[in-house]
Amino acid sequence: MEFDPHRSGGPAPRLGVGVCALNEARALPRLLSRLLQVRDPGDRADLVQLAAAADALLAAGADHLLFLHADGVPRTGSIAVVRAALQGGRAQAAALRQTIEGTRRAYRWIERAANGRARRGMVYGDSGLAVTAGAYRAAGGYPPWPLFEDVALSKRLRSSGVRVELLEDATLALSPRRWEKEGILRCTLRNWILRALHECGVPPERLARRYRPHAP
Repeated sequence: MEFDPHRSGGPAPRLGVGVCALNEARALPRLLSRLLQVRDPGDRADLVQLAAAADALLAAGADHLLFLHADGVPRTGSIAVVRAALQGGRAQAAALRQTIEGTRRAYRWIERAANGRARRGMVYGDSGLAVTAGAYRAAGGYPPWPLFEDVALSKRLRSSGVRVELLEDATLALSPRRWEKEGILRCTLRNWILRALHECGVPPERLARRYRPHAP
């Protein structure tokens, strides 16, 4: 179904949320309770699938897609901001403003780097990516990669002429657990090295062996 923001009547566009949930049994309840809450209908998702099942969301009739990691929870009102941006035609693709639930000064640097990267149109999975179904299809969607599929989709959107907007009023709160467990410097350097190797042409399947999802 194509959505025309100027058309009156008809069913409201449906928001589908894909969640990357590998090894995330402990983190999921908090996120799902936010996505399915009924006290604030604007923050409720119409469709939720685990493991970022974009094809399933599209087949179920989602007009807009939001991809999240299980340990990132949109703060109250953020889903409503995403809906308004996509439904109103303000954006075809958008990222949420990342904030880390920790007081360490290094986290503020990580937030600024992630949000600055999103403003330039490069959105990693932990920043959340919202996109219209039409833009997602036109870009070719996520490739079937075990790592850096988010980088590939950002590049595909850019190549198809879609600009990603950072929604300053939509906040995604991230757990600091992976940095706390692995160490901020070690975790950050590893990610930089893997990204550099990816840009040099090393296959994602090979790089994925060096990046193990954090198991709580």
